Amino acid sequence: MQAQESAPFFSKNQPAPTDNPLSPSGRFNRLSFIAWYGFLYIIVLGAMFSLSLTMGIFNLNTLQFNDHFLNALNGVAGIAFGIISIFYVYFNFVIMIRRLHDRNKSGWFCLLMFLPVINIFFVLYLIFARGCQRFNRFGHPRPASVLEKIMAWLMILLTITSLFASASLVSYMVGSGELENPAEIIQKNTRYV
Repeated sequence: MQAQESAPFFSKNQPAPTDNPLSPSGRFNRLSFIAWYGFLYIIVLGAMFSLSLTMGIFNLNTLQFNDHFLNALNGVAGIAFGIISIFYVYFNFVIMIRRLHDRNKSGWFCLLMFLPVINIFFVLYLIFARGCQRFNRFGHPRPASVLEKIMAWLMILLTITSLFASASLVSYMVGSGELENPAEIIQKNTRYV
């Protein structure tokens, strides 16, 4: 009787497990995966854009890259872009590992991202596959927080809207004949000096 009372399973005041979302240990359900993926993408996109503006690589007035774009990548900007890219890849793999843990799969499956064509189906699997509803070898299910749910649904709506916008643009260009005659477009928009 004494041994059962001292066991953590039977204790009444168990400490809540701390969950660090940026750690590969733990689980992410579908909405958490989408939310953190979107959050990571927005952070990295903002950092790249800010770095491009700071280093003079991108010009807001003309909305074009500087003529010395490739030369700028050889110096400090190249190192900074490299660090941001490593940061993005690392945390992207952390998010995928946590999602695989929710499916009771090893995190080593995230190496499928390096295989062309298979990586597309792998990402779709991570997005649409249902996680384990019970305790598995990676822990208890982690419910998505309210903020994660809001972010995930915003990412889903943004993705659907961008797909419809892209399809509408292509449909318009096909209907107007602009895609069928690219030489005419170049001749109309090119000024000869």
